[in-house]
Amino acid sequence: MSGERDLPTVLWDYELNRAIDGVLPDPVSNGFALATHLGDTGVVLALVALVYWFGRTDNWQRRGLLVAVAVAALTLTAGLKGVLDVQRPLYAARAAGEPLAFAPDTYDGFSTPSGHAMGAAAVYGGLAALTDIGRRWQRSLVATLVVAAVAFSRVVIGVHYLGDVVLGVALGFGLVWLGGRPSTEDRDPVVVVLLLALVGSVVAVPLGSETYAAASIGTAAGGLAVWWVIRERRPDPSASAVALCLLPLAGVLVAGVAVGGLLGVDIVTAVQRQSPLTTTLRGGLAAVSVGLALAIPVVAERLDDDPPGD
Repeated sequence: MSGERDLPTVLWDYELNRAIDGVLPDPVSNGFALATHLGDTGVVLALVALVYWFGRTDNWQRRGLLVAVAVAALTLTAGLKGVLDVQRPLYAARAAGEPLAFAPDTYDGFSTPSGHAMGAAAVYGGLAALTDIGRRWQRSLVATLVVAAVAFSRVVIGVHYLGDVVLGVALGFGLVWLGGRPSTEDRDPVVVVLLLALVGSVVAVPLGSETYAAASIGTAAGGLAVWWVIRERRPDPSASAVALCLLPLAGVLVAGVAVGGLLGVDIVTAVQRQSPLTTTLRGGLAAVSVGLALAIPVVAERLDDDPPGD
């Protein structure tokens, strides 16, 4: 992957980034630089995990759907970036001898679509559509403001084109819409979204996507397999039991990284050409981690039902 493909439209022109930076006062630009972290992968996944693990029993299906749209946003972003192979504006400008002085010196990955924009739209949009905190219009307003701030912040700091964030927001909201469509007895919306994530991740490989391909496939496959087993459950565990079950999940993550280090392979950061061992470890770790994360409420309920001494 060269990252040298250009999309010939004003929406993919780094001069627009420069123009926007030129009209914004420094305090406003700095505010957007902070707002961008609301779309960080760790932040949005932490929100999804907390809602899924500690949500109400009667929202089991919706909680699962929130996980599904987050997984789909994460995996489809990785696949599309590799297929489209678009260089970020800060690198395109630098290569043309017209660097964006306000942009960070380095930033990993390809540009299109914006993962922050897509993830924010899927997760914050999903929270607005699938939860019942406050009124729907209030949730929608807050979600819209947060998504807009995250998306525009990526353009302001020079790491994405305007087209990247527009596409990312549209895809993220599209996943929420797909998951929220009325289901029938034979179609679980969680399964539909996770299946889309899996198929998209697999199809992206022969189309040229390499970065995080194994992790994307493993994430979608692990989530789909475990949800298929537990989808009829309505677990109601105590918060303490859920917290206790987080220890094995953390152990798996640490063990996976440690094994990769002992074997001399990199299973955390992206690499262009992955060895079969790296691919297997990365995909397996992703599948097991997501599967365990989904199973935590069910396992935690069993802990509550089997007190010591029984």
